[in-house]
Amino acid sequence: MSFQLTAFAQKTYVDYGASDQYNRALNLFNDQQYNAAQTIFNTYLQNVDERAANKSSAEYYSALAAIYLFQSDGENRIKQFVDAYPNHPKALEAYFQLGNFYYREKNYAKAIQYYEKTNEKVLSKKELKNFQFKIGYSYFSRKAFQEALPYFNQLKRVDNQYQSAAYYYAGFINYELADYAQALVDLEKAEENDAYKASVAEMKANIFYQQGRFYEVINYVESLDGRVPSNIYLIAGDAFYALKEYDKAAEYFDNYRQGSNKSNDRAVLYRMGYAAFKVNQNKEAIELLEKVGIEKDSLTQFSTYYLGRLYQQENNSRYAINAYQQSKSLSFSETIAEESHWQLCLLLIDNADYSNAIKELSAFIEKYSNSSYATEANELLSQAYLNTNAYDLAIGFIESLPELTPKLKSAYQKVTFYQGADYFNQANFYQSVQSLKKSVAYPQSKELAGKAYFWMGEAYSTGKKYNEALKAYLSSLDRSIEGNEWYQNLLYGTAYAYYNTKQFQNALLYFKKYTNAGKKNTYFSDAQLRLADCYYVTKRYGEASTTYQNYLRNSSDQMDYVYFQLGVVNALQNKNKEAFSNYEEVISRYKNSAYYDNALFQKALLTFESSNYELAVSRFKEMLNQVPQSNLVPYALSKRAIAYYNLKQYELALVDYKNILRNHITHPTANGALLGLQEIYGIKNEEGDFDKFLAAYKQANPNDKEVSSIEYDAAKSLYFNQNYGKASVAFKNYMENYPDNALAEEAKYYLADSYYRAKEYNNALPVFYEVLEDQDTPFKKRAVQKVAELELLADNYEKSSNYFNQLLKLAENARDQYNAWSGLLQLAKIRNDYADIIKYADLIINKGNVNTKAITEAYVSKGMAYFNQGKYEQAKTAFSAAIETAKDENAAEAKYMIALMQYTSEDYQTSINTLFELNNQFASFDQWLGKSFLLIADNYYTLGELFQAKATLNSIIENASSAILIDEAKLKLTLITQEEQKLDSIQNASDSVMVTDTVKAPLDSIQD
Repeated sequence: MSFQLTAFAQKTYVDYGASDQYNRALNLFNDQQYNAAQTIFNTYLQNVDERAANKSSAEYYSALAAIYLFQSDGENRIKQFVDAYPNHPKALEAYFQLGNFYYREKNYAKAIQYYEKTNEKVLSKKELKNFQFKIGYSYFSRKAFQEALPYFNQLKRVDNQYQSAAYYYAGFINYELADYAQALVDLEKAEENDAYKASVAEMKANIFYQQGRFYEVINYVESLDGRVPSNIYLIAGDAFYALKEYDKAAEYFDNYRQGSNKSNDRAVLYRMGYAAFKVNQNKEAIELLEKVGIEKDSLTQFSTYYLGRLYQQENNSRYAINAYQQSKSLSFSETIAEESHWQLCLLLIDNADYSNAIKELSAFIEKYSNSSYATEANELLSQAYLNTNAYDLAIGFIESLPELTPKLKSAYQKVTFYQGADYFNQANFYQSVQSLKKSVAYPQSKELAGKAYFWMGEAYSTGKKYNEALKAYLSSLDRSIEGNEWYQNLLYGTAYAYYNTKQFQNALLYFKKYTNAGKKNTYFSDAQLRLADCYYVTKRYGEASTTYQNYLRNSSDQMDYVYFQLGVVNALQNKNKEAFSNYEEVISRYKNSAYYDNALFQKALLTFESSNYELAVSRFKEMLNQVPQSNLVPYALSKRAIAYYNLKQYELALVDYKNILRNHITHPTANGALLGLQEIYGIKNEEGDFDKFLAAYKQANPNDKEVSSIEYDAAKSLYFNQNYGKASVAFKNYMENYPDNALAEEAKYYLADSYYRAKEYNNALPVFYEVLEDQDTPFKKRAVQKVAELELLADNYEKSSNYFNQLLKLAENARDQYNAWSGLLQLAKIRNDYADIIKYADLIINKGNVNTKAITEAYVSKGMAYFNQGKYEQAKTAFSAAIETAKDENAAEAKYMIALMQYTSEDYQTSINTLFELNNQFASFDQWLGKSFLLIADNYYTLGELFQAKATLNSIIENASSAILIDEAKLKLTLITQEEQKLDSIQNASDSVMVTDTVKAPLDSIQD
């Protein structure tokens, strides 16, 4: 290509001559055929001498063509030309042309560089105007407004093709420099040109707005015809907003949003949301104010405050609470902070969230002691305390007051009663009594005082402090009437208190009153049985017999005991035939009964007392063979020995007496056995081994009982005063000092139990095993229970299971059964044996006859067993039963599990409702309160309610006391924020495709 062009150029030079060649190249240059022109110019320059007239011009055009062709040496060649021909006309305009080139390429920095080197004096009028506009625009494009403005100002003064543009850009610059008066003059001149009307409109409106000329903004905007930029609507909306004409502001803001895809800044969103709020466009207001987001600034404080009001109007109190929480935590406006805090308090009260209401009201009173709401706040705080189960806080608050009004005394009576009842349900009976004593100290309500004394009596009874219980029951009777819900149970409790203090005649009266109400009473059967016992103890045997018989017709429980008692009563009335029949019922039908051995013994004893000694011997022998481990064995041996003696079978009598002295030397029958042995040896005129047995008896029953008794009583005093460390030392010393004393075996049990209660389990266990080695110990049942519990703690599950099952066999009452079932339930939970968990939980629930805490725990265990098997309906039934039974920590866990099942079943709104119920009902249990708020946030997140999820997590972070809970909330909040940022990034990328950057004139209309 280069060769052909050169050849052509040479041919042209030859054919047409140098002048023609130069002219041809110039024509090509003017036609913008820079490549061809440069080639011919170069050829021309190669063939003319230095004196050629057009040589310097050809060099200039060739260099300029190099610029236009983007050749790397272009700029340098222009500089060389200017240096070589400083006075050449083209040299004077070379930098101007170079500036024009870069201007056309929109390389404004380069254009400015060469325009600044241009000598304006060599430019024609037309070129000068062109130069002034282009250098001005180049500065403008670089935002060098101060440098650009003088050029546009020069162009404004005379008519030229750039005059309208100059007014526009001068107006724009003055607008940016906040010289609004001059900007307005310039823009109004530019507006005369249709090309600038739309662009000028927005700036003019904004100038009016910045000058506070809001009505002029409105008049101007409303005067515009045709299509106008959407930002005009925003400015007009802001003007109406400033004038507090919110209906019009909302209308213009709406027009703006319809015509704009821009992501508005938070201040704009706030104004639009507030205007919508003022004209009751609640849905739009909520949507806009939620977009303001949560930052630590005044916009957040105001937007969340109005969101709270909007949510209230929409009856969405939960969202309102979150919003007010955010607003009151900021202090940019103390007025808004106070109002938000107050509205939050009211909402918490309205939603029965009394625990949180107490916290917020207390904080409000402390922070705003001079508030106009202060009096009402104190009243609400008292109301909240009366409705919360955080009773210790309520009591502390009232006790901190210098003086109690009647209303506060009434509140104190109630809240201390509730605290006492709560402690009772937790089996904390000591604390229950203390709280109930406080309640009766302010007997504003006679009925409530009666109820408090009743529960005080129940607590004392459970602690086996029957004298104190009796006093409390009698005080309750003085303040209760038959219609009170607790009245029948009060009769029952009073009866038992008399019974347990051995005031059987009084006990009889109250058991009779209780049973007179009929079978509808919960404990009718038991009361009927105790009534029969009272008749028996007070020797009203006929009535005892009748009542026992009636009991048999009404109940199927404790049948062995009733038949046995009937036997005793009939025997006392010399109805031996009936007594034999009764004892035989026990013997034949209830071989596992605790009264089986006694029935055998009493049957033999009746025969003995009827002087039928041979048959008596046979029946005592039957009893000893059937139940060789019975506690009645020494008595049976003693009676049989007497029967042998009366039959003159002395050797056999000696065997029984020696058996007693060898194996039961500390038993009450041992003394009689020693006397019987002496008498028989006297009859036989033999010394025998009497001295040996006498020495053994003295050693086992030393005469110096006072010293050993004092030492033993001291050890027991330490034990019963719960000083178990010292008690264990005392019992150990006693056993070492009196190893063969009658009380040594008893001391051994107390030593083991002292270790146990002091949590010295490794010391306790071997001693309990020693206790069990003594077959006659009355502590066997208790020792079996403790061994079972300790083996469980030591993870020896098989041994533990064996002993809990032994305990079940030894059980004499519902409490013993419960202890065994409870242990077996724990073992089943460790093994994940769901069938056994459900089995033992049901036994505790249906037959345990224990406190409500144990029952709720059983329901939760049962519910978790079903839950872990995927049987969610059965699980929910069990959890619901726990909640209905009591409002303790187990019930809180049950409520949480129901909410968790709803969440996993994607029933998110129901889960949220359940969790808020949990918060209202169980606010004092921090663990479940914290877990519930995390699950609430998860529900909100899954529902797409990111604002509510974030607000909930923020509330946890700001208010929770658990570091673990706060860390988990922070992690969840970070994940939500990252997801929001990702979504915003995608949205902003989409917006950038559609939204123009700034207001500029259409350049095509002023380009050369």
